Amino acid sequence: MTFQLRSTSAKTFAFMATLFGFVLASGSMLNQARAQAPAPQQNQGGLALAVTPPTAAHLSIAHELMQQIGAERMFDALVPNMGSQIANTILRTRPELTTDLKDVIAKISPDFDKQKQGLIDSAVLIFARAMTEQELRETVTYMKTPAGQKFLDTQSQTITTVASLLDQWNRQLSVEMFDRVRAEMKLKGHEL
Repeated sequence: MTFQLRSTSAKTFAFMATLFGFVLASGSMLNQARAQAPAPQQNQGGLALAVTPPTAAHLSIAHELMQQIGAERMFDALVPNMGSQIANTILRTRPELTTDLKDVIAKISPDFDKQKQGLIDSAVLIFARAMTEQELRETVTYMKTPAGQKFLDTQSQTITTVASLLDQWNRQLSVEMFDRVRAEMKLKGHEL
């Protein structure tokens, strides 16, 4: 038995990890003094988030950054990818359902696409709470420089490569870890 991420999940994970890592690091890359901000609070992931709700201008610049780095395009693929995963799972054992399943997924997908805006709004809020308005402005400005453009131009290929490595490592980890668990459980008298 193996547990592994689907490549779309790995790509999503790799994209978000790269995205958040880059954006959070960009403030120090730009070497600007931090604006005075209220005391941060730690969320469960360890990211310091501002307590004070961001202003409309702060949210606007965070949204601009999301658009600039292509995060919204990544969200566009979530519902179709999930529909494909569900179809693939069902059709493995029930191939005769292909036509009806395709129709059902096409029918219900728009309902789930409507939820995308809430996801985008939540991501924008996370960016706005993780970085000051000035840091976000500097990051947006940086993205317009030749180095920022290079990052944006190579981001897709880089993320795909990282996702592939993550997927390979995940498969290897799954097999090796399960083998070790099986061996340890055998020492305790249990056959898996």
